Amino acid sequence: MSFTDKKREEIKKYILRKIALDDAEVISKTMDNFGISITSVKRYLQEAIKSEAIMTADDCECGYKLVEHIFCGQVDLEQGHLEEDRIFEDYIAKYLKHCNEAAFRIWQYTCQEMLNNAIEHSRGGNICIEVHVNTLFTKVIILDDGVGTFRTLVEYMSKNGWENPREEDALIELYKGKITSNAACHSGEGIFFSSKMTDEFMLWSDARVYMCGNGKNSATIQSHLLAYASRIKKIGTIVCMSLENETERRIGEVFDMYTNIEEGFIKTHIPVKEACINGEPVARSQARRICNRLEEFKEVIFDFSNVEFIGQGFADEVFRVYAVAHPQVVLCPMHMVPEVERMIRHVGRGKLPENVRLPY
Repeated sequence: MSFTDKKREEIKKYILRKIALDDAEVISKTMDNFGISITSVKRYLQEAIKSEAIMTADDCECGYKLVEHIFCGQVDLEQGHLEEDRIFEDYIAKYLKHCNEAAFRIWQYTCQEMLNNAIEHSRGGNICIEVHVNTLFTKVIILDDGVGTFRTLVEYMSKNGWENPREEDALIELYKGKITSNAACHSGEGIFFSSKMTDEFMLWSDARVYMCGNGKNSATIQSHLLAYASRIKKIGTIVCMSLENETERRIGEVFDMYTNIEEGFIKTHIPVKEACINGEPVARSQARRICNRLEEFKEVIFDFSNVEFIGQGFADEVFRVYAVAHPQVVLCPMHMVPEVERMIRHVGRGKLPENVRLPY
């Protein structure tokens, strides 16, 4: 059987993705998926080894792993007048030559946003940068030894109207976006949009974790960060981002999902499971923390992925009490299991407020 070049590249990418996932059935799945023989699959594997895309690995279930190159650098924050675009050029950009233009532009935006945060908000002495490169994707880790993102936000919240804020409150506000400890100079959009542009995004600080990303795999990201953190003595904030080298995602399409030209950042996305870090969404107090500041947006997506149950109090507070009090804010629950949807419909008492938009 003769395949086109495009088909052969598809097979190669499929194999590499299975190896990245350490799938023990990579050979059989490739055979079944493409209708090719075991000899053909092994030939593709040998070609990948020869090109140094993969290597044999006895400690992996599939017997192989992607070859990864790691580049490290350190920036002294105390040297004064640091500029994030120059740091990006000196420590990161030169290792992204294997990326397509779309991926490079995303890295340019996200890395410079995170570097700016470290320079202007961390109050630390150093930034450590690592770039991990393999044939499929690139991972960038940016670490500072400052006071920590959540502690910084808690200090800001304490001075600006929040009553006894904790780090988990800061985490919730970070998911919403539009929060910054320096509103005069920043919009509070950097982390929000960076986390939507990358495939995987995690921010670790003060034992709290903000996780997001288009291809979110929280267990994988967290294990990467915690393993990295265990090797470092003084940590303020670690940001870990991952992106496919040949992504089709465009910066503009991400901004278009949450902004418009006239009004700016008007739509936000709240992953309910991650925002309710102390358990399932049950209590009114949890709902009130999530609803705080939502009137700054015109539309709010409540993402109930991985949520199996919500309490009557939580549902009532969000989809009746808050919805009635703020009719200008459209509330859109999504990714609901039947039990969650039933509870939302139940608190509507036969008719939900018009600004609550169920998927159908």
